[in-house]
Parts: sequence; structure tokens; C-alpha cells
Amino acid sequence: MSEEAIISTDQRSGRVAPPNTAGFYANWGPQAWIDMWMSNTMLVKKAMPIVSHTFVPILRLSGDKEQVDRDYDEIKSRREIIRWNDSPREKWRKRYGNFVREAEWALLELRKYYSQKQFEEIVIGTSVALSYETSADFLNMMNSMSDKNAKKAAKASNDGPKKPSRWSRFMFETFNPAHWLTGPATITQFDPSQGLTEMFIPECGWHTCGPADRLPNPNALPEEGCLHICKGPFEALFKGEGGGLKMEFEPHLPETSCTVRMSWQTN
Repeated sequence: MSEEAIISTDQRSGRVAPPNTAGFYANWGPQAWIDMWMSNTMLVKKAMPIVSHTFVPILRLSGDKEQVDRDYDEIKSRREIIRWNDSPREKWRKRYGNFVREAEWALLELRKYYSQKQFEEIVIGTSVALSYETSADFLNMMNSMSDKNAKKAAKASNDGPKKPSRWSRFMFETFNPAHWLTGPATITQFDPSQGLTEMFIPECGWHTCGPADRLPNPNALPEEGCLHICKGPFEALFKGEGGGLKMEFEPHLPETSCTVRMSWQTN
């Protein structure tokens, strides 16, 4: 997530409305293509192997290997097929849903064998390590921006409160690289003088992209992955040290919404 992905404005306050999620533009417009490309790059190529190459081998060593393989084959059979004529938005949804489904199954299975501490070390620890292995340059950039953000904060405090411009709203709704992870979002608080942005996600993609009847537990949201593959690793990766980005997630379970608070140290 780049700094521009958080919000592309030096204004101070105001609310950015979420984009319309229905119609041709929502399914074929620029944001849909960005989400499709990011889901292939970040989910299929970087995140999905954490299930097949880490969690499943641990499960094979922890229980009945043959049963684990049968269960994993069954959960993989629930994958939604991505077709050439699917819209970019639909391809994003299917990829996201496929990843969430298999990750949730693996985490529910790991719960059977490990304590809370061991579970978090396996899941959050592996996710953090994988992030450093695949995206080290990006993480270093986001965690070493104290001087740049201090200058922005000083400028913002002199400008005083203003609403986001139409251009800023357009950029946030149309070219947001973070949208692939969250789905439609609203900026509910923005104050560069304090290095603060708060984003509300009314229907997080983690909970809405996979059809309920295909989930490991169709009667419950995929909460394990929400808390331990999304919230846990992001908060561990971005702790605000040295003026870098600090992220705090507040999932509103059992609802599908989430609040994300992002801040930089400005003094």
C-alpha cells in the first residue's frame, strides 16, 4: 500500500464517499482493472503459497496425513473457476474468495492442534516473514518516511481544515491500489497535521468475496483469516517505529465492516 493509496490529498479533513459498486463502470472501470491485477500479483503469486507450502505441510505433520490431503483436495474443489469473459471485478472477487476459503480452512485445522500462542507464531509469524521476503523494499519505504511526513504535517497545520477536493475524491475512488484488499472504503477522518487517516470499510472483501455456501463453515464469517492473516500481520509489520506507518485494525465482527486507522509519527 503506497502513501497515495491511503489518500491522495494534502487537505485536512472531510469524508470521501465510497464508489458505486454496481454497473458497467464498477465492473470494467480503472479500479476494477487495478484490483484484478493486484489480486493476481499479491494473492495468487505471493499469498496463496502460504497455504499449500506452509500450513498444509504443518497439518500433515500434526495429524493424519492422508486425511489432511483428502480435506485439502475437497476445499480446493470449491474454487470458483475464473473464466476469460469474466469482468475484471468478477475475476478479483473469485481470486479473493478462493484465497480466503482455503486460508480459513487451514487456520481452522491448525486450531485443532496448537495453543493460541503457537497458533499465532505459525500464522502471524509466517505471514510477516513472507512479507519481508517478497516485499522488503516496500516495507522499508513505508517504515522510513519520518522526514517526508513531518514536512507534510507542518504544511497541513498551516493550511487549516479543508474538505477533500473533487480531484482527490476522484483519485481515491478510481485509482486506489489498496482497494483490492479492502473493497469500497470511506475516509472518515483525515488530519495530516497529526499524521492520521482513518478508513471505514463497510463490506470488507475478506468477508464478502467468497460465497457463504463454499466456506469451510457456511454459518460463520471467515474470522480466523481476518484476525490472523490480515489484522495481525499488518499491525506487526507497521508499528510506527522511527516515524514509519502505524496501522490498527478494528474488525466489527460478526458484521462484515472494518475500521483501519493509519498514522505516522510527526514529531
